[in-house]
Amino acid sequence: MITGREFATQAENPKYNKIKYSQWDCQRFVEEVLFDSGIKKQDGKPYNWKGSNSMWRNALSEKGTIAEFIDRYGDLPPGAWVFMVKFDGGEKDKGYNDGEGNATHVGIYIGGGLVRDSTRSTKSGRDGVGTRSINDFNYVGLCKYLDYSLPSVDNEIKDRVKSILSNIKNEIALVEGMLKL
Repeated sequence: MITGREFATQAENPKYNKIKYSQWDCQRFVEEVLFDSGIKKQDGKPYNWKGSNSMWRNALSEKGTIAEFIDRYGDLPPGAWVFMVKFDGGEKDKGYNDGEGNATHVGIYIGGGLVRDSTRSTKSGRDGVGTRSINDFNYVGLCKYLDYSLPSVDNEIKDRVKSILSNIKNEIALVEGMLKL
């Protein structure tokens, strides 16, 4: 299983910059990055959800508002999927009656407040894959095919840190003792 960071790095690959929205919509871009990262269905084919609503409901191990994730974890992990979710009834037209909203767009959080996605926007003048601010999104999910855990810290490093902290505490005690003289 690859990490969310590795997935985000793949999403930043310049080869995607020439892809127009008419070639790959937002869903297809995320699916292609998964495939290029080596994440495939058991038959070796790429995942093909039925739009961002299907991704929102079927591809995530955890989801919530961006604010909830930041409160819980301090930040969003690179490689998280970010969504524009509306509660406008549009999901019912697509056959979803579960109260989870209408996920109208999906992108990949790459860190630093930035998202890679595919869109056509007259406002920004963009047509295809590019980068934009996280501020355009309101929900986030962790893809169940990616590993978002932090790398484990080697025991040798832990021991060195403990030793350094012990030395600092000893120095502080020494200085405090000198101040009492």
